[in-house]
Amino acid sequence: MTDRPITAHPLAAAWLALGRRLAVAGGALAALLSLFFDTPVWVASLRGALAWLAITAVVRLCAHLQVASVGSEAERRGRKA
Repeated sequence: MTDRPITAHPLAAAWLALGRRLAVAGGALAALLSLFFDTPVWVASLRGALAWLAITAVVRLCAHLQVASVGSEAERRGRKA
């Protein structure tokens, strides 16, 4: 894996890094729980993939909203000064 410079907002970069780890852990947990309840492997893997996709989407949405709120707050401060 090569190192790439971070071009995103530092808040978004940190949130997305944490979110990737949470998404992988959530997807794996969903698949494992499905296997505990005797579902077929393909169903368990599908549930894990859907959980990963849902968590990734929520994390990305939250990261974009955080950066937007920080940007709009900075603009409001600039107008007051």
